[in-house]
Amino acid sequence: MRQSVYLRLAVFLVQLDVKREDAQWRREHRRIQVHMPYPLSAHMLKDIGVDNEFRISQDQLSPSAVRKVRHLRREYKSRLVT
Repeated sequence: MRQSVYLRLAVFLVQLDVKREDAQWRREHRRIQVHMPYPLSAHMLKDIGVDNEFRISQDQLSPSAVRKVRHLRREYKSRLVT
């Protein structure tokens, strides 16, 4: 017996929604790690916006910096491979 077109469409839309939520969660929880060639004090790390795990702290970034990073990532991903 064949499935209804509406049922297939509903399943497809639910799958898209789950994928979108998963991608959004990964985007929010992605954290960039920074390589430091030599150890720095906790105060210096805080001044440059890095936490104790050598990852960029999200609360330090301004909204304009977040927007700039988002645009740079989108531009980098949209480059054509030749």
